[in-house]
Amino acid sequence: MELKKPKPLSYAETVRFHGHDGPFLALGYRLGRHLVKEFKPKGIMGLRILLRAKIEKPYSCILDGLQCSTLATFGKGNISAVRCRSGCIIVVVQAGRRKLTYRMTPYSWSLCLHQKDLKEAARKVLRAPMGELWCRKM
Repeated sequence: MELKKPKPLSYAETVRFHGHDGPFLALGYRLGRHLVKEFKPKGIMGLRILLRAKIEKPYSCILDGLQCSTLATFGKGNISAVRCRSGCIIVVVQAGRRKLTYRMTPYSWSLCLHQKDLKEAARKVLRAPMGELWCRKM
């Protein structure tokens, strides 16, 4: 029996899976959707993602956003996280031989850390252009 490739979760489903809305969740979700468009993975193992960040709340919420939007999961082993004590958030993505690195911009840090209302901060992240949220390095 051949299994169909599952569809990534919608943002509403992602919030339900995570348990609440928030800017780091939205930031991971937005990047994940961008990565799927950019890399066009052929199957559920098409992307390998490495997150370098503080592995604590709220920073780690980005992982749920990435998992729900890319189909990369800890269980399959194609997403992993490494502790970064410097306060950076860097996402390294690989598909085949192609590899890109993304770093949060000062604007996205501001959206995530200096908003009082988590839902409103998430809405701003969901509406912002990708170039304002993530800086891409080849």
